[in-house]
Amino acid sequence: MDSQNNITKWVIGAVVVLALVLGLWWFMGTQSTTQPVVTTSTSETSGPGQVTITTTSSDVAAVVASISNGGTFASYLSSTGVGATLTGKGPYTVFVSTDGAFSRLTPGTISALSAAELKRMAQYHIVVGKRLDVDAISSGQIQALSKDTLNFQVDTTKGAVYVNSGYVLKAYKATNGIVYVINSVLLPPKPTP
Repeated sequence: MDSQNNITKWVIGAVVVLALVLGLWWFMGTQSTTQPVVTTSTSETSGPGQVTITTTSSDVAAVVASISNGGTFASYLSSTGVGATLTGKGPYTVFVSTDGAFSRLTPGTISALSAAELKRMAQYHIVVGKRLDVDAISSGQIQALSKDTLNFQVDTTKGAVYVNSGYVLKAYKATNGIVYVINSVLLPPKPTP
């Protein structure tokens, strides 16, 4: 009888723990889609596809700050001072790497960068003076704020737009430019000696 009570208590405890875990999972899932400026969210798992553009009445700096899975990039933009560049008239094109893209980097990739290299990395995600329509570019190159070249390619078979080796997940048209969410981190090329 005593062992049956222990089994019953164990089963009830396991059910309570499972209910708590599922409730927490549901709660966290509903919290991650809330955005103060832009009402749609990006999905790392959506895969390549046509670039959907959401129009907003915010500037590019506010849009970058509001992207729910772009917090890591937004923090580098702020800590390096590069974010202050985006408050002007523009137009600007900003490529926001997702948090998942940063987590897939080889450990130490970002921490090994000096302050100057970190600033250059943030600048490599920005094109000043142009609001690029990446869907209209069949392929080509453009100079980023870091003075390094970004490469573009449109794969019409897959309907995907690539920036260097990553593809565009989503786009937000802001008052002073456009913001593209991408699934990779844009790392500038190593300087030649």
